[in-house]
This record gives sequence, C-alpha cells and structure tokens, in this order.
Amino acid sequence: MKKYHRLLLIIVSVISLILFLIYRHEYNRLHYVLEVFNFFGQPCNFSDLQTSDYTLKQYDWGPQPMWQELDNGYVYSAFLTGKIEVKAIALPLDVKKVPRNCYFWFEDKKKPLTGKFTFSKMLNTNLSSLTPYFFYCTAPTIDNTPYAVSFTYKAKRESEMKKILLVDVQITNHKIPNINTTICVSPTTFSKKKIVEFFSFHRLVGVESFIFYTKDIPYRLSKLLMNLSKRLDAHVAFLPWNFPKNDIDVAQSIIEYDCLFRTYGRSRFIITLNLNEYLVPTTSYTINELLNDLENQVHRLSLPVQKFCINNVSNNKPLALQNYDVVRDINHSDIRFIYKNVEDNNFNTNTVDKTRASVHKYVKCGIYSQTTTDYSMQKFSIDFTRSTLVQLLLHNQL
Repeated sequence: MKKYHRLLLIIVSVISLILFLIYRHEYNRLHYVLEVFNFFGQPCNFSDLQTSDYTLKQYDWGPQPMWQELDNGYVYSAFLTGKIEVKAIALPLDVKKVPRNCYFWFEDKKKPLTGKFTFSKMLNTNLSSLTPYFFYCTAPTIDNTPYAVSFTYKAKRESEMKKILLVDVQITNHKIPNINTTICVSPTTFSKKKIVEFFSFHRLVGVESFIFYTKDIPYRLSKLLMNLSKRLDAHVAFLPWNFPKNDIDVAQSIIEYDCLFRTYGRSRFIITLNLNEYLVPTTSYTINELLNDLENQVHRLSLPVQKFCINNVSNNKPLALQNYDVVRDINHSDIRFIYKNVEDNNFNTNTVDKTRASVHKYVKCGIYSQTTTDYSMQKFSIDFTRSTLVQLLLHNQL
C-alpha cells in the first residue's frame, strides 16, 4: 500500500510541476501583454510607428555633422564657443598643409568675414599615422553671430568655399543642464539586437539621453526608436558618421570630443561607449549614486573595462545575460571616462574600482582564455528582460 502512496505522490508532484510551469509561462505572456498595453495606453500596431509619415521631435543637438573634404584633409563639425570664436574637429592628411585662412559667414551678409586661423593637436599621443586636430578661427568682437565657418589652404572664391554649419555651445548666466546623463555611441556594425538591448539596459540604470553616431542603421529602426523615445522618457538622436578612414581608435577619440562639445551646457554627465559595452553599477541599481561622486573639484571618473566572453549568441536572452565569465588578461587595461560637463579642459580624474562600477565589454574569446566570474549584471536580469523593447524584440515585433 505504501508503494501506491509513493507512486501517487510522485504523480501528483509531476502534475503539479507541469501545471506550475504552464502557469508561469502564461503569467509571463500576460505580464508582457499588460506591460505593453499599459505602456501605450491602448493597443498599438508597431508597424505604424515604422511607416508613419511623421517622426516625433528629437532633442536639438545642433546642425548634423558631416565629414567634408578640404584642400588637404577633412572637417567633421564646428562649434561656436564664443561670440566670434570657433573650434572645429578636423583630420588633416598632411600637417604641413593645414589651412591658412578661415572665414565667418553671417545670415545678413553675402561676403564672409576673414578670421585668424590657428590649430592644435587633439591628443598628446599619436594613436596612428592619422592625427586629429582642432582648427580655431577667431575675429574681433562684432554684433552679429556667424552661422558657418570655412577653412582654406589657398585663397578661393566665396562660391568655392565649403561651409561648415556651427553648433552654438556658448553658455551664458551659468545655465543649468536639463539632461542628467548622455551616452554617445560609437558606430559599429549594425545589429538590431545590440541597439535595442544597449538602449534598454542603460535606460534601466538611469541614462536618459542617447546620441548614436551611425553609418548603417536602417532608417526604419532609427525612426521607431525616435517615435518611442517620448513614451520611454528618453532623448534619442542619430548623427551621421561618414568617416573617410578605417582607424577605430582615432574615430573613437573624435566622437568623444564631438560628444563633449555638442552636449556642453546641456547634459551634466557624458560617456562614450560602443554597442557591446555596458555601464554597470555594482553597489547600486542606478548610476546616480556613482555620478554624485563627481564633486566640484573632480571633472571625470575613470572606469575599468572588463571583457566578457560571448562566443555563441542566443536570440532568446539579452546578450549581457548570457555569460558572466570575465577574461583574465593582464595586458588588457582599457578604461572609459565619465565626464562632468565643464568648460575647463584640464580634467581632474578619480579612479573607480570595479567593485563599485565598471564597463562590461562583450567579445568573442579564444578557446584557452582564463576567466573569473562577475555576477553584478545578474541583479538586472528580471527588469532587463521584461523591459518593453526587449520584450518586443524577443516576440519578433520589432
């Protein structure tokens, strides 16, 4: 008789387990439906957001930049840093043939005003044979504000000069930035999964503004993110990146400086990351506690980069939750900086230990890579997986 009782208990246990799994599956489906319904307030056809004839207004970061070819090099963007003072990001091909002349353009004048040209290296060290520079153009104070600048090596007709539209970053009356944190994202090979998961995770930890430097993101996806950004309480912008060279390190440095200048006075904190890099707070759930450490005398935080092995990517789970193995590499010492948006270029830096926060970088590893484990990402797993865009991605609705 006892054998039958045990068998009955086993059968009941198995049935209970099956029913529990079915219930959990249906609960998660219902949770997802209710979450999306609550998010949009009413049923929503996501294809409408992609094919709509309209896009929601995005935050104004100034004129869109573009690499323009000059006499002997390229210029990407230019910033009006003073009443009649311009700082441009450039990539000369021969430092012996940098521009000698610069000109200011005004809306109410046909002819430009000649300025004084100077230049300086962007970095103290040479990353490669390519060296990015800052081009400066200044002139005596006048009443009007220029809208564009031109640089030339030789004298040219006005019609032959290429105009670089100016981003006005002049700050008056100590204006308080209306955005707390902005992430600028370097261009990488397009992946819808990477973009959606990167955006969703950093929105979860408190980042509210994103600037994507793009070269091959489908317009359909960028339009969808822009149309959803207001409901996600975030700012999303896409800036073109038609870099004429293939040097990744130089590109990263240029994007970091463009991001700093473009967000000056508008965002309190700035960091530049790649799509496979995640800013992960270890001792808190959001990055706000970490950013509070940026006191008045500290201008930036230095964060260690930890490499995580991802060799076989699954589409059923966010990339950052697929492995917690950190590569032990004594030669790997990458860092990323969180900047406090200040005018002073002499940055005082505090180093953050990985026990407080780090940047998780997800890469393919060699077969014999030595690893340790880091479970700091695990506490975000439920909220990350249940975030609206990740759920839409997992259900093939994006």
